[in-house]
Amino acid sequence: MKLLLKHPLTVGKATIEALTFRDHTTAADYLAFDVKGGVAQNIALIANLSGTDESLIRQLHGQDYRAATRVVDQLMLADDALIEADSPEKKPCAS
Repeated sequence: MKLLLKHPLTVGKATIEALTFRDHTTAADYLAFDVKGGVAQNIALIANLSGTDESLIRQLHGQDYRAATRVVDQLMLADDALIEADSPEKKPCAS
């Protein structure tokens, strides 16, 4: 998934106009939650999922940061939905 930044960042001579997220999470992404503090966790997770350095994510305009957190939230909710769908309680019993 690609998130176009409303406020592109300039790093040296390069301009970053979008963050490209993987279409799934990994255990390493969840490891980002070992960082203390909600915002620090989100920054680490956004950086991990988009393959971007945390220092760059810290420079995001607030509007772009919030949009990126929504992308991450959607990915994590998709994980929860898959877990729920695979839950033994949800599957019919064989008689």
